[in-house]
This record gives sequence, C-alpha cells and structure tokens, in this order.
Amino acid sequence: MQLFVRAALAAVFLATAPVTHAGDWQHEIAPYLFAAGMDGTAGVGPIEADVSQSFSDIVSNLDMGFMGAYRGTKDRYSITIDTIYMSLGATEKGPGGVLKGDVGLEQLALEGDFGYALTDAVTVFGGLRYNDISSDVKVSGPLGVRNAGGSKSWLDPLVGAVYTHKFNDTWSMSLRGDIGGFGFGSDFAWQGLATVRWQVTPTVGMLGAYRYIDMDYEDGKGNGRFLYDMAISGPAVGVVFSF
Repeated sequence: MQLFVRAALAAVFLATAPVTHAGDWQHEIAPYLFAAGMDGTAGVGPIEADVSQSFSDIVSNLDMGFMGAYRGTKDRYSITIDTIYMSLGATEKGPGGVLKGDVGLEQLALEGDFGYALTDAVTVFGGLRYNDISSDVKVSGPLGVRNAGGSKSWLDPLVGAVYTHKFNDTWSMSLRGDIGGFGFGSDFAWQGLATVRWQVTPTVGMLGAYRYIDMDYEDGKGNGRFLYDMAISGPAVGVVFSF
C-alpha cells in the first residue's frame, strides 16, 4: 500500500522537465503521490460490473502498487519511460443493494515516448503504451451468482505535445496532452495533464498537478469478450531529482 501511496506522478514530473540544450544527457527521476480515483466498467464474457472508486477506496482495497518514471534529455531530444502497476479489489452494490459486483483488477502500464522540442516552450512526442490487465468479475443477485475471469495485453500507439511556460528561474507551468489507441489496441485512449513546478535547487524540484487518463478497450465476443472502459483521475504532488 505504501508503494502505491508514493507512486503515480512520475509521468507528471517527466512531462514537465524544462528543455535543455546542453551537449550532455540530463536525467530526472521522480517518486510521487497520485491521489487517483477510478470510474468505469470492467467485463469478462457476458458479465460486467461498474467500478467507481475514490482515492481512499483504492488505498483501502489495494493489494500492491508501484509507479515510477525516468526522463532523459539531450539538446532537443528526450526519452521518457513511465511505469504503473497496481492490484486491487472492489465491491460495488446496485440500487437498493439487490445486485452486488465484486471486481478484481491487476493492471500494468509501461509507456515509452520519444520527444522533439520544436521550441523552448513546445515539445511534440510519440510513443507506445503497453497495457496488461487481468480482471475477475462476480455479480451476485436474486438470480444467483455469475463470475468470470480473463486477461488481455495490448499496445497503444500515441502522439502528443507539451507546452511549458517559465514565469522565472524558480516557477514554471506546463500542459500536456496525448491521444492514442486508434483501434490498433484501445478503441481510443487520451490523457490530459496540468502541472505547476517549483525548482527549489538546481537538482531538486517540487510540483503539483492534475492528471486524467481515459482508456476504452474491448475485444472478443461471447465468453471470450474482454472489456476495460475506465477513467483514472486526480491531483498529484511530488519531488523531482535532476542530475
């Protein structure tokens, strides 16, 4: 649980790193806290259940979690790697408590991006996000209990851009957005990120952000159907270490 509580802002930190034009590679590593909630639908075969979990719900239901990221920049080029892993269980009840859905999710997302700075303020990037999700769904009601489980992995190509504005040598803000999937993996996936950064020293920075990521994936038919239509969003805070 502690790993998860310290874990979902690396992408935030890395997306907001200032552009450097030095000849040597510059690196950033970021531990972070992402106060994320989840809202959407998970399904296996004909069985599906709605999931609506706040950050406090996720922490109480979390079995294990890890998130972290790295960003390297040289001249106008950048490489970003972002990893998110979490395993959780949730129970949702329908109106009047007649129906109850138990959902177990295990999610791994590994993203790699390559970026190019068009100007000191604007960077464009493209990359791939690997998703591996296992889902167990059980629905209980007056007609009995139905359950199903399955897993899927897929790749989402993505493209996006980052705009960064420096107020002075200490304070800056950035806006990041990307879209992906395009039916190659997810039907559609998108992410939005707004960040404010305070550079405490040349090697240590602090920031606050808000992140929203939405993924709509469905594959197969009948008993082989797999559905993951989920939005993850919330504020984030953390520390950036530069070297």
